[in-house]
Amino acid sequence: MKKYPLIVIILLALVGIGLLMDGFKSFFILIISVLIGTLIFTLLLRLFANRKTDTNYQKAVKQSKNLHDPKKKTKKKRKSSFKVIDGGKK
Repeated sequence: MKKYPLIVIILLALVGIGLLMDGFKSFFILIISVLIGTLIFTLLLRLFANRKTDTNYQKAVKQSKNLHDPKKKTKKKRKSSFKVIDGGKK
């Protein structure tokens, strides 16, 4: 069985006492206000984050990447260091 530190037990006891002393009403109001704030924040974030970029801008970015993209150098083929020795059949 896992033992909790003393500070966690004390904090949980204080939370329980706070909720019992007419804290349920303010606790639920806090939860509702946090949910409403989260909903508004999410809607605003999606509204402004989902704007598509201009097609002309996308074309310019693509063209810039093609111009400034480092070209791969073609490798020169080396002669093989192995030599074929023709041997006669016996």
